Amino acid sequence: MNDAHLHLLFNHFPIVGTFISLAVLGIGFIINNSTVKKIAYGILIFCAIMTLPAFFTGEGAEEIVEEFPGVSHDVIHEHEEMAELSLWIGIITGIVAAFALYFEVVGHKLARVFSLFALLSNLACFIVMARVGNSGGEIRHPEITGKTSVSTNKPEESEVEGD
Repeated sequence: MNDAHLHLLFNHFPIVGTFISLAVLGIGFIINNSTVKKIAYGILIFCAIMTLPAFFTGEGAEEIVEEFPGVSHDVIHEHEEMAELSLWIGIITGIVAAFALYFEVVGHKLARVFSLFALLSNLACFIVMARVGNSGGEIRHPEITGKTSVSTNKPEESEVEGD
């Protein structure tokens, strides 16, 4: 297993996880349920932790794919810049979620404020994570950008002759 493989494994956790936590936290707000919010905070903290291996395996993945035909160095650079931003936003969101979890557990009056901060931070984090994931997909999947011509010709079917 190489860094490119590890990078592909790790990078899905923060992207999918921030989406799931956004949905769970939103539901927690709507039904005003502390337990549901705590679950969302746990997911966010996990996602923040998972941004680290996703980010730090990126350099090794770049070394592997940068010389592949059709791989653009500009696209890699754009992805790398967005990944650095997502790393910091992910960590900040995880810290906010940790404080929100703490205040929720101890029943502090700041629980509601940090819950709102966590929701807004979660939304921002998901948007950035989705964008960095999309830019990463563009490195090896030109069909995402629409800058590829895909043949729509199907192979001819063989005719079967019978009696």
